[in-house]
Amino acid sequence: MFAPGYYKTNYRALRFRELVRMSGRRHALSNYLLTRFKRPDHGAWMPSLWTDTECRHEDLSEQFWQATKPYREAFERLGFTECSLQKACKSLITMTRDNGGIIYLDSRRCCLGQLIYTRIRNSRTGSEANNIVVAFTAAFHTGSLTCSNHMKAFDPPSEHEVIRVASYDVAFIYREFLTCLQRRKETPRAFHDLESLRCWYDAHKVRAFEDRARRKLFIPMSEQEIDAAKQRMADAAVGIFPRPRQGFRIWVWSVVIVALIGLQFIRLHHGGVGNRSIEYRGEHFRMRKAYATYEDYKDDPDNLDPNELDRIEKAMTSAMIPSSFKDRETMIHVMFALKFPGYGMGSIGEPAKTDDGSLLEIESVEIPQRNKDRCIVVQSNQGQWRLVDDFVCGTATNVISHVTLEKGTLRYYDDKRRLLREKLL
Repeated sequence: MFAPGYYKTNYRALRFRELVRMSGRRHALSNYLLTRFKRPDHGAWMPSLWTDTECRHEDLSEQFWQATKPYREAFERLGFTECSLQKACKSLITMTRDNGGIIYLDSRRCCLGQLIYTRIRNSRTGSEANNIVVAFTAAFHTGSLTCSNHMKAFDPPSEHEVIRVASYDVAFIYREFLTCLQRRKETPRAFHDLESLRCWYDAHKVRAFEDRARRKLFIPMSEQEIDAAKQRMADAAVGIFPRPRQGFRIWVWSVVIVALIGLQFIRLHHGGVGNRSIEYRGEHFRMRKAYATYEDYKDDPDNLDPNELDRIEKAMTSAMIPSSFKDRETMIHVMFALKFPGYGMGSIGEPAKTDDGSLLEIESVEIPQRNKDRCIVVQSNQGQWRLVDDFVCGTATNVISHVTLEKGTLRYYDDKRRLLREKLL
């Protein structure tokens, strides 16, 4: 739905709760008022997938290895193994002077660890400081659980729970993660090989990107804006930085406050968003009521007009899926275009290896309020991605957990190895 490319951040779309988390309650209100009139800036390539950031040891700076040494040792003491080195090379943010990261997996291969380093320049003082983010994540059939010390972060999609801990102690953050994980009844997904981890990682990144682009938090950059940003990056590389703009004067703040009070009055007296329909694949479907925000819509389990459910199911099941895909990224974008706004999407089980060395992957999207998913099965082999099955399955009972290809026949099983479906290729 949103093409990969350079996007800038639209601060006007920031939620108040995000600003509370980023700057604290004391400064949240003033920052909220400021962001309503702040122009979008800070460009970066999105979505940032695994292959976009994977790098070699020598690509990371000496400062990275020095700053992250105690954190890397802490991950190793917890039994985590390094899977990939990462570096964002397509950023157009001049205040970022250096960056790097490491992706880890625990011994059971079901807990993803992340260590992210960024060196930030203060535009007002010119000083530089390191920022270290530590995160632990478990993936489930739908959604995920993350425990992180990253406080200055945007809200995640609704199905991804994030617990934020104000600490730089890796072991402490991990203990908090395990405590939260024990409250979950569902068993976390295991990544038996690097390919399955990459697949989940990319889908997770695209999901977060799509959610924020839909909020208009991320806005595509024009070619002129990209060229200007690249010039600023080139200037910054030789120590030339733009002068910081002057702060708001008192009379400007007065205008801002009055304007926001007026906007809030209009919103409260006109019942929020007046539009009572939502768009999907060029059609409009009635909601049960008007919602003030997209988040309010997503959080309501009965958000759609019951008379529209049959039409939604027909639109989702009749939507055409390509018979082949250029790569995994293309397949993921097709699935996001198929997903109904506010409802689930995810991978089913682990990618299954076949006798010829290819992989089978099941992707599914939720059909709203029907206890059904539309599932597709894609076979990947030597860079070729081919659609081999497309069907609707019930989710109330006999849930599919994995697929095999046996003598030219696709067989689907539940978690108790009971056969649920067969298809001859």
